[in-house]
Amino acid sequence: MCNWVANMVYPRYSVMIGDLREAQKELEDFYEAEQAGVDAKAQELTAGERTDFLTRTSISYTDKMMKRWDTLARLLIVKHNDQMSPAYSPAFIDAVKDQTGTRYVRKEIHR
Repeated sequence: MCNWVANMVYPRYSVMIGDLREAQKELEDFYEAEQAGVDAKAQELTAGERTDFLTRTSISYTDKMMKRWDTLARLLIVKHNDQMSPAYSPAFIDAVKDQTGTRYVRKEIHR
């Protein structure tokens, strides 16, 4: 799922990165808020219990991340369907124009 989202964002970074960062921040804020409680709980447990607790917690956090990334993937598909937003920033388009002139300008076909 992470690779799929990344591959969606790479070619349209300038228009999709905001959505990705929002999801990333949501997860990072959650993990940060939970960390003190996880550490405190782990210190109360025996070594074997600690291993089980931390394994279950890791699995739970991974599941949460995968569900959030699935939601993000669906948002990216719906929000940016049919290339409705520009794929490249104006600065990039201008740089290509400066380097290639009219080479990639679409010419009208007269019939």
